[in-house]
Amino acid sequence: MNFINWLTHFEPIINQLWVFTLVSTVVLYVLCNVLPDRITGQFLPLHNVFKPQTNIDLDYQSIGYALLHTTWATRLTHSTIIIEAVLWFVIFDSWHWIIPCVVVAAVVVQALFIGDKKFGLFFVLIGLVTLGSALYVVQVLGQPNAVLLAKVILMLGGLLRMLSHSAELIPPLLVNKSDQFEKLTAQNINWKVPLSSLIGYVGEFGSGLPNRILPVQVNYLYQTVFGLKPETTLPWTAVESAAQKVLTGGYSQLSALRQYYNSVTNRA
Repeated sequence: MNFINWLTHFEPIINQLWVFTLVSTVVLYVLCNVLPDRITGQFLPLHNVFKPQTNIDLDYQSIGYALLHTTWATRLTHSTIIIEAVLWFVIFDSWHWIIPCVVVAAVVVQALFIGDKKFGLFFVLIGLVTLGSALYVVQVLGQPNAVLLAKVILMLGGLLRMLSHSAELIPPLLVNKSDQFEKLTAQNINWKVPLSSLIGYVGEFGSGLPNRILPVQVNYLYQTVFGLKPETTLPWTAVESAAQKVLTGGYSQLSALRQYYNSVTNRA
């Protein structure tokens, strides 16, 4: 509570940063869905994960996740996603009690569209657990304190995830005009890299939402921790194999990513 009391001294600026980040996230989602791929794809790698039709493609989402998160730094900073899902429910509950119910319903719909029964069961269960945990946090801390803490952690989580990506290879089209991943150097850095990082902060902030990276991590956990085999989606070993193949050989190594690359380079 002492930490939260300390945070209250900065509440005005926290709220301003929160509004800016939240509005930017909404704008990013809209732009990713309405602008041509050849524009958004130049600055935000795999921007189509923000599109509804891709969001229900668990194999694509999982391969993309494995592809862009290969170092201990990115894996560590993304390990808080389930905690952030709890905090998003804290935020939703502060807006109106019905919004968390709508989000859980959306989780159920997403699970149905993905189509794998085992995954769907785990995903919905995790959704209900995160909602229950959020309500408990609100009860213990009180809504004002819980919301303030949630805002800080969610924004900090997005920032840390964005920074951790500096340890990864640079995705295609940011520092080259090919479908290959490259290491960032003083020779190939350009103006798109810092711009992509700013956009990446907003994207990583939005990645904490219950419908974004959480399904991928549930997919990983129920297969690797609980040892259950998927019914209609790729085994995690196949996900990692496909990601490694693309990482070393480029987007052309996988049909879905080759199509994405062609849409961004206007070759489709």
